[in-house]
Amino acid sequence: KKMHLVLLLLAVLTAGRANALSFQLDPFGDNSIRVRVAPPGQSAVVNPEFQGLLLTPPALKTAVNRPTADSLTNGNLMVTVDSSGLVTAQRISDKAILLQQTVLQFADATINTTKAGSQSVLVSFKGHPGERIYGLGEHRTGTVNQMNFTKEFSHSQLYGFSQGGDVTIPWFSSTLGYGFLWNLVSYGNCSITESAISFFSQANHGADFWITTTSVTPSAQVSVFPELLHQYVDAVGHAPTMPEYASGFIQCKNRYRNQTQLLDVAKGYVSRGLPISTIVIDYFHWKNMGDWSFNPQCWPSPGDMVQQLNELGIELMVSFWPFQTTDSSHWNEFKDNHYLAENISEALVPWENKYYLYDTFNEAARNHTFSSFVDGYFRYGIKTLWLDASEPERFDIKSVGQRLFSVGTDGEVGEAWVQQHARTFADGMSTVNVAPDEYFVLMRSAYTGSWRHSAALWSGDISSTFEEFALQVRVLQGVVMSGVVLWTTDIGGYKDGNPSDPMFQELIVRWFQFGAFCPLFRLHGHRDGGPPANECGDTGGDNEVWNLAKGLHYDSIVTVMHLREQLRSYVMQLNKEASETGMPMVRPMFLQFPADEGCTGADVEDQFMFGPIWLVAPVLELKATQRSVYLPALPQNETWYYYYNQSVVAPTFTKGQRISVPTPITEFPLFYRGPSVRPAANLIPLVQMWDPTRADHKLAGRDQGRQRQDGHYQVQWTEGYARSDSLPVVIMGTTYPVTPLFLQHHRPTDAYVSTRPPHSDPQGSVIGYVLTEQAAGTVPLTVWYSAERADHMTVASAQGLQYAQAHGYTLLEKAGFVFVA
Repeated sequence: KKMHLVLLLLAVLTAGRANALSFQLDPFGDNSIRVRVAPPGQSAVVNPEFQGLLLTPPALKTAVNRPTADSLTNGNLMVTVDSSGLVTAQRISDKAILLQQTVLQFADATINTTKAGSQSVLVSFKGHPGERIYGLGEHRTGTVNQMNFTKEFSHSQLYGFSQGGDVTIPWFSSTLGYGFLWNLVSYGNCSITESAISFFSQANHGADFWITTTSVTPSAQVSVFPELLHQYVDAVGHAPTMPEYASGFIQCKNRYRNQTQLLDVAKGYVSRGLPISTIVIDYFHWKNMGDWSFNPQCWPSPGDMVQQLNELGIELMVSFWPFQTTDSSHWNEFKDNHYLAENISEALVPWENKYYLYDTFNEAARNHTFSSFVDGYFRYGIKTLWLDASEPERFDIKSVGQRLFSVGTDGEVGEAWVQQHARTFADGMSTVNVAPDEYFVLMRSAYTGSWRHSAALWSGDISSTFEEFALQVRVLQGVVMSGVVLWTTDIGGYKDGNPSDPMFQELIVRWFQFGAFCPLFRLHGHRDGGPPANECGDTGGDNEVWNLAKGLHYDSIVTVMHLREQLRSYVMQLNKEASETGMPMVRPMFLQFPADEGCTGADVEDQFMFGPIWLVAPVLELKATQRSVYLPALPQNETWYYYYNQSVVAPTFTKGQRISVPTPITEFPLFYRGPSVRPAANLIPLVQMWDPTRADHKLAGRDQGRQRQDGHYQVQWTEGYARSDSLPVVIMGTTYPVTPLFLQHHRPTDAYVSTRPPHSDPQGSVIGYVLTEQAAGTVPLTVWYSAERADHMTVASAQGLQYAQAHGYTLLEKAGFVFVA
């Protein structure tokens, strides 16, 4: 449609005047201002239900003032509207011009609309030479810095463009110390260069954007990004903390096709002593698309299956697609109640192929969808969902702007569809007493604030190549700078992975070494091979660790799996910080080391920090024998340790250095920060002992000399090591408290170990000290008891756990954590 420029005449808070613009400036979080500008004849004071910002502004700690009728200050930010209706954002403390608007253009809507007066809007600001931009979503641009970036927003929903690997989140933060959010959910585009920053919306009633800055003038020694990210999540919503089970290993493939196959895999992990916390049932486990329930022919006993998994300590996740078909068990309900997207002529047509999309903007449709989930899955104890195809998936670019929801066309509100899809389950879970931190949903798309609905993101159906792998390392860092807390990739890539190919055999190891340090640690893929289809469909090639790798390759994978398992309390700590402050769990080098110029360039975007302690540099090339790594300088009392041999790396350098690290398949450049001088561990063996005359009778002791009075007890195995002194332990930069470990005697031939004092047991004695929090290099120490013999208890770590479970023991309490070496 013909574009026409509207004469820009300033009108202060005069919404509704025929020949003048109206605008509204509002404080919205600390050091932050929301700007709304409407074309002539329309009000700027619009607060739609579907947007990136929260509907209610966050509480303010900063002072607000209106110096003039056309300006507003909030904390360290001033926004002014000039006589042409253009906005200037300035940081007060140093008078720096952060954003200076050069274009405000309203014109005819460029896409189908339902609302009278809807127009397109273009906003442009001057660029800044040398500025670096971070955020904007999930994009495989090959760089973390998104300067010189363009994006057509609707393309993120087109599977043919990115196979579900592109996500638009119209937020960025700048090295100049400001952040910007485009708060319109219609399709449009953006262009960011050093000369101009532009955002365009195809159909709206005005411009709506949010600006934030730092509370003080930026310093080279302090990163601007933690404060900007904190104020950003205050404005769009904080992510709940992740459930504890989400911090462990997630096993998945395309696809486990029946109940027996899935349970065999789960038992295979446990029997091999491999960590696993979640296993996934992929798509088409249903009879018809839209049934949102199990096909009973292939999954005959869902409740029993879930119970068996829970007894193994494994959570179940199921795939959930947002479509209905005419054959589904819910078709009539969704059709008759208008819960499905239509075309712009209000005729019911498929969203794509033969699939009809449910309308997430319709509250009744959301409620009914969740009710269907309860009937099909939740009643069996399943609360973790894989919301696949959640862009929502579409293939035909000609359909963009041709679909109608209850509140408008996809052109008007389509960007927010995925956010409301996540809301379906967040609102629903609250009605069945599941707290936001007790579950999560894994989605193939996201939008501003979708994480406030317990939503995680994965990077789509990517290829099994080293080139794609290298992209993913950078994609991760851009995603977390966009506000997404939980992110994962398909370890090994999704498509074209052949386990018999030597290239893939090396790739899967290197990808595992990266995946163990992502917020979510998840294996998935459609592998070549596999048996023919049967009544339950295809299953594809094997995708279990022991089927993907042998020999040293297998050992390498298992090493990082166990390391991730040992780091789960650390992962939870990082997640708690991310939830509270917006500080990402994974941190680009510039974020953790702002004063180090060596951490600002593109040459360090292939490495990152996992929290403040771990430096991760994945091996991104086939048959690589060396890997260059940049190690930033640390404070005088710290140094870098190489994980695989615990050796000190360059303990005396005062500025960052680039080093070359050998990369045999069994290792990769993995470092952690630690004290320059580490205290001696003072470890003593903690052993399991048993009475050969009474095969069911076991106890724990400090060493071989700790044998019972009757002399029958013999050492069976070492359960780990306890400390002999009570000093706190410093491990990888974190101080951990210790607590006494007591040996308690109940009968002359019976004893157990506990962190509880002996109380009435005069013979109880301290046999060492255990950590009260799990740290790297430690495993849980637990006390078990026999239900058949109430006086019979035993302490165990890994090996003893297997014995206890096999002989009818149940968990009584955690006794702490012991070192494994």
